[in-house]
Amino acid sequence: MKNVMRALAVLIVIIIGILFLNREISDTGVKNKKEMTEQAKADLIRTDIEFYNISQKAGTGRAFIDFADDSAVLMRQDRFPAIGKPEVIKLYTGRENIITPLKWKPVKAEISNDGTLGYTYGNWEFASKDKRGKEDILYGNYVTIWKKQKDGKWKYVLDGGNTTPPPVGNK
Repeated sequence: MKNVMRALAVLIVIIIGILFLNREISDTGVKNKKEMTEQAKADLIRTDIEFYNISQKAGTGRAFIDFADDSAVLMRQDRFPAIGKPEVIKLYTGRENIITPLKWKPVKAEISNDGTLGYTYGNWEFASKDKRGKEDILYGNYVTIWKKQKDGKWKYVLDGGNTTPPPVGNK
C-alpha cells in the first residue's frame, strides 16, 4: 500500500508540474505573440515611411510602382481603379521620377493574426499653386492594405484615400 501511495504522490506531483509548465508555456506564447504582433506593426509603419521616403527621393510614381504587389489596386479621386501592377505602371509611365508635393505620414498599423496582411492609415497633404501663384493645400486621409511577400517584405495590395477639411489651426 505504501508503494501505491508513493506512486500516487509522484503521479500527482508530475501532473501538477505538467499543468504548471503548460500554463507557463501558454503565458510565454501569449507574450511572444503580442511582442511579435507589435514588432510586425512597427515593421509595417517603417515600410510605409520608407515608401514615402522613396517617393521623395526617387519619385512618387517610382515608389508606387516599386511598392506594388502584382495584384495591387490603386483608387484615385475621379478615376477608375488601376487594377494590377501593369495598370499601376501604365498610370505612372513617363512620370515615374517626378517628385510631387504629396506628403503622407502613417498614424497606425494593424496586422492579421497570421502576420501576412496588414494595413496602415494616416494623413496626407498635397501643396500646389493656383493660377495666381497662391499656395493651395489639399488635406486628406489614406489607407493602404499590405501583403507580406515570400521574401518578408511588404507590398501594398490596395491604396486609396479621401480629401478632408484642413486640420484645426491650418485654415
